[in-house]
Amino acid sequence: MSHDLSVELGRLLDQFDENRRAVEQRKRQVKADEDAFREGFARLRASVIRPVFEAAGAILKARQHDFSVTEDEAVEGGSGAGEAAICIRVMPAGTASTSLTGARFPSLCFVTRHYNKTVCVLASNAVPMPSGPAGSRGDYRLAQIDAELVQAELLKLIAGIVNT
Repeated sequence: MSHDLSVELGRLLDQFDENRRAVEQRKRQVKADEDAFREGFARLRASVIRPVFEAAGAILKARQHDFSVTEDEAVEGGSGAGEAAICIRVMPAGTASTSLTGARFPSLCFVTRHYNKTVCVLASNAVPMPSGPAGSRGDYRLAQIDAELVQAELLKLIAGIVNT
């Protein structure tokens, strides 16, 4: 083997190894970012969103309404990470909660969007009817979500119930 071939082949293989290390580092960084986002949402859900939902629920119950709070954990599957969520459903007084599914009650959900590291706020003001206004109220970074935002979104949901 000539010296030139050995030097040139060595240089190319060094470049290959460097590229492979960079790809592996990017993969580790993406995984670390996803884990940090998932953990950040879990903390936010426990320390900000759920306490606001529970406080509002206590007020609703005192006025003869009902509510439920559900949480879905993010799961990783073959197609990537699943989304985590926390939702409050409001069952207005006078509605037959046994005959209708929870999905048809007014609800407010905070759902992760792992692909862009945001949380989407989704609401449905459907007061036990086949249809009603529903949709996204916006995407937020974790740092943008605080008790005031959660309270404001919850008040919009209740206003939608009152005004239907």
